[in-house]
Amino acid sequence: MNFKSSRARITPALLVFVALTLGFAVADLTGIRWLGGLVMVVIGAVAVFSMNRSVGLLRTLIGVVVVVAGFILSHALGSALGSYGALPLVATVCALVVYLLGFNTEKNKLQ
Repeated sequence: MNFKSSRARITPALLVFVALTLGFAVADLTGIRWLGGLVMVVIGAVAVFSMNRSVGLLRTLIGVVVVVAGFILSHALGSALGSYGALPLVATVCALVVYLLGFNTEKNKLQ
């Protein structure tokens, strides 16, 4: 494993975690939900661009589906765990899945 391949996996995963966490924080602290959503979309777009460059379209789309499903699930989990319980759980799981999608990129990258 070299530094470049590690960075290619870590960067999108970290961006996903930051997008979900910071987006929630902005929406919660300002009371302006659309602003939190905008933060998530902007940082998420950077994550998608970064992930697509390193792992290709198919794995990027899988990552997007997982993050969107996690975002939806976080609202359902918020009832059971509270917002501050659901957020770190969902953000961590989504980031972990995106990180794991980055393995074996050269074999799986669609040209």
